[in-house]
Amino acid sequence: MKAVLEMEWLVVIHVLSAIIGLGPAYAFPFILRNTSSVIEMERALGYVARLEVFPKVFGTLAILSGLCLFWLGSYGSFLQIWIIGTLIVYIVIEVLIIGFLNPNAKKLHESLSMPDKTSHGAPPSSVTLMYLRVRNLHMWASVLSIIIFILMIIKPH
Repeated sequence: MKAVLEMEWLVVIHVLSAIIGLGPAYAFPFILRNTSSVIEMERALGYVARLEVFPKVFGTLAILSGLCLFWLGSYGSFLQIWIIGTLIVYIVIEVLIIGFLNPNAKKLHESLSMPDKTSHGAPPSSVTLMYLRVRNLHMWASVLSIIIFILMIIKPH
């Protein structure tokens, strides 16, 4: 009975971590909507930067609790498509974020902090393209994380 109760709490931690961790990340592409000035870009990027703590902390907790659930539960072989697929998609998301999104966001922040920018006027086209790239990378990370939720829902019981 105690083991079942512990597993139930681990499931609660896992599900809440996933929701709290990924929930704000789904808003990033909308927060990074089309902007018409450098100030709007900076503001939107600031909101995203403050909210990124949720996917970093709770997303990590969701992965760790999910692995614990798998090892402690009776889900069968590790080679099932739902678990391997989830881990592969998670790795792709991390590569997307660490390898592409973060470097592009850093370049964008650097471009926005250049002294020659006009804060009230329209940003240069090169800055707008970087901004759109960052927004689109956030969108792809969101789409891929939906695939993880689908794999978790359709897993065998």
